[in-house]
Amino acid sequence: MVKLFKVNSVWLEGTQIESETRGFKLLLDKPEDESGTNLGPKPAEVTLQALGGCLIFAYLYAAQRLEVAIEGLKIEIEGEIIPGGWTDENDKKHTGFKTVNFKIEVKTKHSQEELQKVHDLALKASPMYDTLVSPVNVTGSFTIQ
Repeated sequence: MVKLFKVNSVWLEGTQIESETRGFKLLLDKPEDESGTNLGPKPAEVTLQALGGCLIFAYLYAAQRLEVAIEGLKIEIEGEIIPGGWTDENDKKHTGFKTVNFKIEVKTKHSQEELQKVHDLALKASPMYDTLVSPVNVTGSFTIQ
């Protein structure tokens, strides 16, 4: 069964955007050093937040499935975007993340081997991880009002 997610984003003013899904609203903005008002995270930062949240959910799922008790989870994520873009080894220009690195700290009494199995299953189960590491068919259109 296909599950469809919907988000509506509206430009408010200046660099402020309101994004809404399922009745939850998020204010997006740019930092002051990028001519923003710093009232919310940038879309790239929200992408990394989504990855972090999804990886935690995936870890909890995998740990439960593999009967590994987890007492605590923390994820630090860094994403590198190069202003003006960057060129890959195939000479293709990109403006998005060049690299994304994460470090997961797990509090558990289980072994390294048991936790590696949790880690492997979590990466397979995480939709946001898969979205970032796999090509996605993205299409779009516009209308004039």
